[in-house]
Amino acid sequence: MNRSIVRREVLPFLVMFGSLIVATAMTDALLHALDLYWIGRYLGIPGTFLILLSFGYSMRKRKLIRFSQPKRLLQLHEILAWLGVLMILVHAGVHVYAILP
Repeated sequence: MNRSIVRREVLPFLVMFGSLIVATAMTDALLHALDLYWIGRYLGIPGTFLILLSFGYSMRKRKLIRFSQPKRLLQLHEILAWLGVLMILVHAGVHVYAILP
């Protein structure tokens, strides 16, 4: 495997994935520390909505919509998808002691 591919593709992916896992654990811990753990129950629907909004980039690439610039939509796609997945993971819970985590 070419080393430049690892540096250019694999390492950024692993950093983003790792930051997603860390952010999920930190958000869940913060909600529990503030006794607001019940908020996690309601994060699944907004998370799904953010992921659906992130498909605007794909629609622009396939010429289904014409507004906005592809570069701006790609940035928005990355942010919305990351936040949506974060919300869904917090909703799902990272409780290792739970029967159905």
